[in-house]
Amino acid sequence: MALNPEPFSLSPLVSVLPTLGNVSRLESLVSSLFARFETVDELREHADVPEVRTKLANEAAMLRQILDWLAVQPEEDAYE
Repeated sequence: MALNPEPFSLSPLVSVLPTLGNVSRLESLVSSLFARFETVDELREHADVPEVRTKLANEAAMLRQILDWLAVQPEEDAYE
């Protein structure tokens, strides 16, 4: 019998986020989330180490998903 790993062990940050229909707890953090998204995107653009660039791109993608859930649109798809 195969055991499925717990969601937290696969994606710790994603597993603690509310479900798509329940993002009201994050609404008060929109300004901070958006500021962090912009900072991470700027850092990603200037990262010289591929591993760092990948980590920053992943964080930007996660933040973008949260902002999308909250209907906040950054000016462009910077993390692609």
